[in-house]
Amino acid sequence: MRSDRRRGIVAALTVMLALAACTRGGMAETERIVHREKSLYRDIIVTENSEYRCMSFARRNGMQSCILRANPQLLAVPYTRAALVGLVANPEARRVLIIGLGGGVIPMAMRRIDPTLRIDVVELDPAVLGVAKRYFNFREDPRLRVAIGDGRVYVRRQARKGMRYDLIVIDAYERVYVPEHMVTREFVAEVKSLLAPGGVIASNTFARGPLAPYEASTYQSVFGETRNVEMTIGSRIILAGRDGLPSPSAMRRNAAALENRLWRVGIQLPELEATTQPRAIGYRPLTDQYSPANLLFEQ
Repeated sequence: MRSDRRRGIVAALTVMLALAACTRGGMAETERIVHREKSLYRDIIVTENSEYRCMSFARRNGMQSCILRANPQLLAVPYTRAALVGLVANPEARRVLIIGLGGGVIPMAMRRIDPTLRIDVVELDPAVLGVAKRYFNFREDPRLRVAIGDGRVYVRRQARKGMRYDLIVIDAYERVYVPEHMVTREFVAEVKSLLAPGGVIASNTFARGPLAPYEASTYQSVFGETRNVEMTIGSRIILAGRDGLPSPSAMRRNAAALENRLWRVGIQLPELEATTQPRAIGYRPLTDQYSPANLLFEQ
């Protein structure tokens, strides 16, 4: 009974958020800008209304992070919930790397699910870190640290140190812009080299459009099998493992064992269901010499 009640509450919350997201463009009169600054890399804007607070980068109004004002501990955006599928694929994970901070909602959710996780985050823009702390309740602690710098450079440095991670989450792509040096086969291979035995990667990418099959081909050229967690908002999480992935039945068992902890951040188990991604036959993997990601994205 309690589980059914929880599912009902979260389902209602999901509908509310979906409606808010769909109408966001038409409800500017109910939103107000609470912070705006021009950093070295972008314009950062924080807006809020009675229901949620969001960070966006002014480039074509790409939304980066949102929190519910009434309960910031619940993950408000579908992709942030789906990104935690990596914990289902590797429930024994102890060390996590997150590439891209945004509002910091993913590492804070992981901290709430499992306070013992050691989480490293790398974020390019120091201004984003400041905004995350001031407006999105992000906090560093002895087990959660943020490094400022380019994600690919950080990956290489950690590899040289011999660092290994059980789970790596890539959340560095904006809705309107892709860092082309972090979508190539070489980069994906560098990320794979950081994975510990049994380690997995969960990458927030695009589910539709001309770029999507090239991304799939790129990840498959490094990992072989990949799975997708797709969302109606046009995003997907690409899931892959250094040594392959657990069977679907094992994933379901893992998810059931984590259900109570996932509930703490508002995740329903169906949101973490991953399906096998068909082979992207006929699409050339993106490489450091061939990476027209943004040209493909704009088509």
